[in-house]
Amino acid sequence: MRILFAGTYDPNFARNRRLHALLERQGHEVATAQVDLWGGDRYEIPNQRKLTTLGKAIAAYPKLLWRFFRVKRGDVVMVLYPGWFDMLVVGVLARLRRMPVLFDPFISLYDTVVADRKLASKRSIIGRVSKLVDQMSLRFAHRLLADTPAHADYYAELARIPRERIGVVWLGAQDDVFHPVAGAVPVPKRVLFHGTFIALQGIPTILEAAKLLEPDGIPVRIVGAGQEQATVDELIAKLQPANVELVGRLPLEEIPKEIASATLCLGIFGTTDKAHRVVPNKLFECLAVGRPVVTGDTPAIRSAFSENEVGMAETGNPESLAAEVRRLIGDDETREKMALAGHLHYLDAFADEPLSRTLDAEVRLAASRRAAQ
Repeated sequence: MRILFAGTYDPNFARNRRLHALLERQGHEVATAQVDLWGGDRYEIPNQRKLTTLGKAIAAYPKLLWRFFRVKRGDVVMVLYPGWFDMLVVGVLARLRRMPVLFDPFISLYDTVVADRKLASKRSIIGRVSKLVDQMSLRFAHRLLADTPAHADYYAELARIPRERIGVVWLGAQDDVFHPVAGAVPVPKRVLFHGTFIALQGIPTILEAAKLLEPDGIPVRIVGAGQEQATVDELIAKLQPANVELVGRLPLEEIPKEIASATLCLGIFGTTDKAHRVVPNKLFECLAVGRPVVTGDTPAIRSAFSENEVGMAETGNPESLAAEVRRLIGDDETREKMALAGHLHYLDAFADEPLSRTLDAEVRLAASRRAAQ
């Protein structure tokens, strides 16, 4: 089939690249009608000057309209992240050309702006508009994708649409990057976290747990940087954990080596609603490399993995995390059995091959709407 990616989406965003690759893996032709708009500022949309943002949109959407009508018609139009505003335009244009729309929101604009990043209050104009845009964009799609069942449930409730209209395509990892590293030997007791320091990752919980693990001689290596860097720096200055090493950002190709050199890896431990609805890339990446992971005990995690495949600790609870780390660091047999079980489950359900089949089925479901139009 011919799939048309349309909108102001970021072609370099990991989820968008992955969906593109999965479609091509199944033999679909992928065409594009794309205009740059948000770039790296997509998270800060509410904080931008309103006239500047409006000016960018006024310039971008006429170009998008022109490109959309010039490109050859597709069997399905896919709108990718961040596509909330695109859906208000592309959803109408696609109907004019009798093409069904498959929308992958990836995250809720309202939830991100109001609950997760706290850029605006729920009763503010920005908060209300964000929720309205979410609802309209979700309703305009013929079919939707979510990265977890919990996110699919959230979208259905938010937009008041049938849950059956939403399919699940898990994040997974890039199999060409994340796989077992030949000859790698884990550093004894090393615990690794890699991430972008956003709220849902629960960095304060990780640092406080690390301090509790200091007497046990368990080193905690933290790779990355991001939104909560100031919080990290303040906690490090306050706690002064001698066992924590801050590495900063590393190239993507270095991350599998970091994972392979860890005795135990960490997922996310945030307490927000959003944190409880996601299974993060980092968890899939660690399992793809074949290393054991401890992450927050949430509905989303339990929808994907069992306790035999992933260690779980109470979110926002440093004592719980420290206890689980001690348990697994001290039990080599249990830890490595868990790593193997998690890796095998990853290969069976979350690697490129199974996910490409799942996405293929979703695209075909969306395409079936064309015949009904």
